[in-house]
Amino acid sequence: MKKALVALVVLLSPLAYAGGGAPSVFIAIGYSPLQPAARMKAPADYVAIPVNIQNDSRDPLKRADEIEKALRALAEKLAPHADLKIMPGVVSLSAREQSKLSSDAYAGSAQLYVLGSLKQDANVFALTKRIYQIVSGLALAEGTRITLGNTALGLDEPENYRSQVLGLIARSVAEARKSLGATGVVEVEGLENPVSVMQLNDREVLLFINYRLRVQSRAT
Repeated sequence: MKKALVALVVLLSPLAYAGGGAPSVFIAIGYSPLQPAARMKAPADYVAIPVNIQNDSRDPLKRADEIEKALRALAEKLAPHADLKIMPGVVSLSAREQSKLSSDAYAGSAQLYVLGSLKQDANVFALTKRIYQIVSGLALAEGTRITLGNTALGLDEPENYRSQVLGLIARSVAEARKSLGATGVVEVEGLENPVSVMQLNDREVLLFINYRLRVQSRAT
């Protein structure tokens, strides 16, 4: 009696989740057609707009001071708006003076996200315009510039959806096993990976876990 081994391996592409300075808010990665089979839709909590504050002063102390001032000014400007907030990011400062011959025009910068709540009747278009207007209205010192990046979506605590995503994975495993007529062992690896977030449209995100599924059956 011969024994045949049937193996199915599903390896999801490593679409990493994107996080920011605030541990409870995650920024969705861009949409990809390589979606995992086990995934779920959820409404986004925020519109997220990346902001980069730069200063090109040759004096490193002045660069740091002006970037800090711009950060404070932005926080004060957003303070009256209960539905807007800052998610801090990376601050990059250099102790060296800026060379006139350097190709790097900016030796100091601060990166962050401005988040706009998508609750109630708010939408990505109205929130984006409001954020643009507020940020562009800041009074900046000479040599300081603020640039805004592409709109994204943010979600509070993706891990709160873990049990639901695991349930979808369990159903996917059962369907794969049924379609193969498998009676052997089913191995699933990677369930300890974080819940990742991918942008779906202007209001929703996809939640998934990168995992590896192996179904083995023995047939005569």
